[in-house]
Amino acid sequence: MNRVATLALAAYVGSVACQQTGRTLPLPNGAPVASQRRAMEVVSVWRAGLDTLAWRVARLDSAASALNTPASLTHARVVFAEARRAFKRVELGLEYYAPSTTRAMNGPALPEVEETEGPEVILAPTGFQVIEELLFDEDACTHQETISHEIAVLQATVTRARTMLGAQQATDDRIWDAVKLEIARIETLGLTGFDSPVAGQSLPEADAALEGITRTLAPYRSADHSWTTLDTLVAGARGMLATATERSTFDYLYFVTRYANPLSRAVHDARTALAIGVPVERRPYAMHAVSVFDTNAFDVLAFAPLDVKSEPGARVDLGRTLFHDVRLSGDGSRACSGCHVPERAFTDGLRQSPGRTGQPLPRNTPTVLNIGLQVGSFSDLRTTYLEDQVTAVVESVDEMHAKLSDVAGLLRTDALLAERFRTAFASATGDVDSLVTSARIRSALAAYMRSLTRLNAPVDRALRGDIAALTAEERRGLNLFVGKGKCATCHFLPLTNGTVPPMYQKSDVEVIGTPVRADTARARVDPDEGRFGITRSAPHRYAFRTPSLRNVALTAPYMHNGAYPTLESVVDFYNRGGGAGIGIALDNQTLPPDALGLSGSERKALVQFLRALTDTSGTQRR
Repeated sequence: MNRVATLALAAYVGSVACQQTGRTLPLPNGAPVASQRRAMEVVSVWRAGLDTLAWRVARLDSAASALNTPASLTHARVVFAEARRAFKRVELGLEYYAPSTTRAMNGPALPEVEETEGPEVILAPTGFQVIEELLFDEDACTHQETISHEIAVLQATVTRARTMLGAQQATDDRIWDAVKLEIARIETLGLTGFDSPVAGQSLPEADAALEGITRTLAPYRSADHSWTTLDTLVAGARGMLATATERSTFDYLYFVTRYANPLSRAVHDARTALAIGVPVERRPYAMHAVSVFDTNAFDVLAFAPLDVKSEPGARVDLGRTLFHDVRLSGDGSRACSGCHVPERAFTDGLRQSPGRTGQPLPRNTPTVLNIGLQVGSFSDLRTTYLEDQVTAVVESVDEMHAKLSDVAGLLRTDALLAERFRTAFASATGDVDSLVTSARIRSALAAYMRSLTRLNAPVDRALRGDIAALTAEERRGLNLFVGKGKCATCHFLPLTNGTVPPMYQKSDVEVIGTPVRADTARARVDPDEGRFGITRSAPHRYAFRTPSLRNVALTAPYMHNGAYPTLESVVDFYNRGGGAGIGIALDNQTLPPDALGLSGSERKALVQFLRALTDTSGTQRR
């Protein structure tokens, strides 16, 4: 089973499946939930929006059929922009109730490996972003036949979406949940240029998404609640988007703190005033959170195996002890903390740590700070959960070279430690035992690593409204990170890793063309083929998980091979266009190969922003 399937929480997947087949949703006590009148009015609004989208795509088809002159190209691009704004107005409904259609309509223009079906099954991208790359190419007229074909595929997807949406039995709590998710989607994906990388229409499309939110909430308007605050915030946000000249100079921090976050609060207040609850399920972007930038916005256990319901302090403390215990290695000479040094933000400062035999390990030691807030472990995503990562490291011939079953037997002879296992794993039913097992070792270490979640860096505080937490240069760097630098299209805010918001069910891997060393010309690609070694699928050759940038100022050297010694050298690499800009020609590079054109002062500001992602508070205890 792939990661999307395993992490998609059972309650949510089951509820969506029921909705997509037209069945009613079960409550925890087994009673059915009838569709609610206002919720179904919203579905009607969305279906009308899909009718408009279908008409806009039909117009795009006509425009593409006549694509043979500069004037016809200009017209086709205008019609394309209108069609995708129509999509954005219904995006929140489709993402919630028919997510497969949104991927087909507006997913990245990159091939997708269907890993459960074998390495040869590679799905070609479809939808708006594919059309965008063709239509906004300087030789677009020569792609007329291909563009028309892609539009025909898009039309079929829109038809499928209309059918799926027509089968929904919606409820009020899920309608409002979809609105909450859409605001987060605008903040984390829309404004960053994630789905308009070529046409650069992110700002007007964010405006269309806000219009979609307004239309969605219209059936709930009544005298029971004042809508003045919400309306004022939406109007202000749309006004700022309408007057902005380009995304590269857009003040992201101001928009989030002045409009987006307060809008999330206003939506929360309106839902509460109308006595509409939240769905009963667990997911990474927590159900109780008001904004994706909230202090407690993320539920780290939603990234854990489904049977992990809680992790008491005694289990975390036990895991901390085990993290520093050399008995986890086969010869009693190595502990996890030997490479993941707490005082070095749980790294070791080396390009590659020495392995058990003295030879360097194949990859740089990553930090384990915030490691619980991602889907998948290791830079090639070869394990799903932290528990699996523990097994892989402890039983690696080159690392700990032990067997967990043998380690459990050894630790079992330590009476004091066995008592700590009994306390850490005491059952809620009163059943207790002091048996040390492989599963409990894995569980305790995973619990400790999940406890190393820290999201209170200066950047976090600024995004929550304390703008003074950042200097003027750091604020400029944040806007560059989102805008001209295009960093946030892979390192998604606020977590800055590659697990895709706002549902956080899938982690991206990227091919950036990492060199053997920090050369700036005639470079050679590092021979490590990354995820290709796991999937054997061609798009994954040299692909690696997008790492978190949290505490990146403390975790040098950088990249999977430690090739870059400083943040300045990393920023320079990306400014040149990744591997393509230093002489590495890869057909499957997913990083845009164009130079970013960042000035010296812009690069400096970006580095200062990255330094402001530091938060290691309370993690040094051994």
